[in-house]
Amino acid sequence: RDNPPPPPPLSQEPAAVQARLEAWLLAVHGERDARGRLRLARMLGALMQRPECTTGQLAAAAGQTDRAAMRGVGKLDRLGLATAERRGYRRFWRLTRAAEDALLAVVAGPRPAAPE
Repeated sequence: RDNPPPPPPLSQEPAAVQARLEAWLLAVHGERDARGRLRLARMLGALMQRPECTTGQLAAAAGQTDRAAMRGVGKLDRLGLATAERRGYRRFWRLTRAAEDALLAVVAGPRPAAPE
């Protein structure tokens, strides 16, 4: 009776998930550019929805040109979040296993504190 009510569950709405992804990119990877964070968060969201995407599909998801998307996926590759597989003319990007584990925790939200 004296305990405060539990906080509401985290929203799984796309905008809320994207905001958590952007905050994670700033906190963990130090991505300070707001537009870059937005682009990377949208690309990560697209990669979480589909197992693999071409650069063109990631560009469409981020609302960027193909050239800007190449810079974005290059950044994801350098951060160890995505890897590419070349098949013929196209590159197919997918999340790394470490990125899948980290993003699962980000999307699920912080764990509640253990009762004392």
